[in-house]
Amino acid sequence: MEEKQETSGRRMGPPGSENWLAMLDGAEAILREEGHAALTSRRVAEQIGVKQRLVYYYFRTMDDLIIETFRRLSERELARLSKARASQRPVREIWDVCIHTTDARLVSQFMALAHRIPGLAQEVVHFIEESRRIQVEALAEALERSGQSPRLSAAGIALLATSVALAMTREGDLGITTGHEDVRALVGEFLSELNES
Repeated sequence: MEEKQETSGRRMGPPGSENWLAMLDGAEAILREEGHAALTSRRVAEQIGVKQRLVYYYFRTMDDLIIETFRRLSERELARLSKARASQRPVREIWDVCIHTTDARLVSQFMALAHRIPGLAQEVVHFIEESRRIQVEALAEALERSGQSPRLSAAGIALLATSVALAMTREGDLGITTGHEDVRALVGEFLSELNES
């Protein structure tokens, strides 16, 4: 990932503008289709049909572009979870969001990049903590309503469900299905016990 040296006081392009959003779209597409090793300012510029220097008019560094791309993705996902949380069957809807995550490959690319970009790591932690909070609240309320007392806490169930959903999505993308129906059946039983089937 190449960096461009920050020049203090330099005029920057406006966040949220058409070009700014196009660069986020381009970076997201490159991560999804080619992986993080291919994500350079030159490649983003080629993807959206602009000159390379324009990338640095809108973003001081490639890390800034990556962080903004993840932030937009996480905002979309948190909005989906919040909408599910407000539904009539929040635990069912949240499970559906988790099992139909935006893009497991894209998530993997961001997780790999978070190990070397501190600002991205902070955004990833924020997203996971916030999404976990939404899940735990919905589970705790559903468990209380149903009178269920599972051996695992709402936080533990949320972690397990999220991890299983992500693993199933990644495996499904590769054509692996062994055990998936068993897990879906188990989740279905759990949702029935919560009166959310």
